[in-house]
Amino acid sequence: MQTTLILTRAQSQAAELRQTLGDAGVQVIDFPLLQIGPPPDVAAFDAALRALPQTDLAVPVSPAAVHAVFAALPAPWPAHCAIGVVGAGSLHAVRRALAAQPDHAPWPRLIAPQSLDHAGEGDSDALWEALQLAFPARSGQPRPWQGLRVQILRGGPGRDSLVRRLEAAGARVRVVEAYTRVAPAWGSSTAAQLNAALQSGGWWLFTSSEAVRNLQSLLAHRGDPAALHGQRGLAIHPRIAQIVRDAGFSRVELTGAQPDAVLSTLHRLAAQP
Repeated sequence: MQTTLILTRAQSQAAELRQTLGDAGVQVIDFPLLQIGPPPDVAAFDAALRALPQTDLAVPVSPAAVHAVFAALPAPWPAHCAIGVVGAGSLHAVRRALAAQPDHAPWPRLIAPQSLDHAGEGDSDALWEALQLAFPARSGQPRPWQGLRVQILRGGPGRDSLVRRLEAAGARVRVVEAYTRVAPAWGSSTAAQLNAALQSGGWWLFTSSEAVRNLQSLLAHRGDPAALHGQRGLAIHPRIAQIVRDAGFSRVELTGAQPDAVLSTLHRLAAQP
């Protein structure tokens, strides 16, 4: 029996995963529960990018943020500005973006949670630990991050625990909206996609909690909030997995974010009785 996977991430961010799964014979159903739009304030975003050479650390919080930033860069990434990432997907996206720059462009420092070495997904707490090692306290400074400039690049509101920690340590933090997250509008086309996904018997792949909430909103429009009973989901982080369970999925498994990791998870699950 052919394995089916329902891709819920933005189509612009799913090409590599779709290709890897398709080449391996997995049937892929595209049902993006989140689309990526332009930043709400393009002028502010452009100003933040021009300030990167004077920035000590930039943290694109998702692969979408990485793509939005590198697509709009006016010049190669400045080597002085270290890049911090939370998840394996973001780390992979950063490495690919840097590799696509001119050969003469030096790479900045890449800072990620150590858990990513084992193909796991980190979080802001783990990134904070890695940042403290990468930026040790300096002699004579009352606070370890005193005077350092940091940019957090994201798409809309998010958890601000890392921002608060950096500011408490003395950093000058600038939160930049690099893109907008757009939920799918309810209509006949979306309803048809939703029905096809629910009837496919496949695994839903969730890379964000917002995608789960958008799915619940669509089911409310459909008038069938209990439709997720019997559905199976994959999640790239325990926090997302719990949200998927709470939404009503009957079975939820963890997977790595990278295409090979997702494929390996599907093979493992297919081999189970």
